[in-house]
Amino acid sequence: MTLEMVPEPVDDAAPRPDEGTADDGTPYEPDPEALAAVAAVPDRFLDRELSWLRFNERVLELAEDPELPLLERARFLAIFTSNLDEFFMVRVAGLERRIATGLAVRAASGMMPRDVLRAIWRHTSELSLRHARVFRDEIAPAPA
Repeated sequence: MTLEMVPEPVDDAAPRPDEGTADDGTPYEPDPEALAAVAAVPDRFLDRELSWLRFNERVLELAEDPELPLLERARFLAIFTSNLDEFFMVRVAGLERRIATGLAVRAASGMMPRDVLRAIWRHTSELSLRHARVFRDEIAPAPA
């Protein structure tokens, strides 16, 4: 390894331009008027957990697609389930932890964590029924 290939040490204490500082290095202060404008339009942002569920729903839609080969559909069902398990272990657990510790603050989407949890339960119930139906009615009975 030549000297040119050795990366320069990074000063972790120094703020990076994309982490709270302006281009010239001065601390970044958000514009209060811009923040007020964002807060005035509550539907501007999607909730990150619900957005993630919509992504996983698209995975399930691939499993429901009869044009795809059977094995690919079975793989998409497995991916959907694995994604949902991790979602509950990480994101739902984080929401519940915030509620339990009293750190439940309104997200950029305008939703409170309890509202997000209710929406998650409602949406995952529907998705789980669809998942079970595809496996029971289409994947499992198919000839091996």
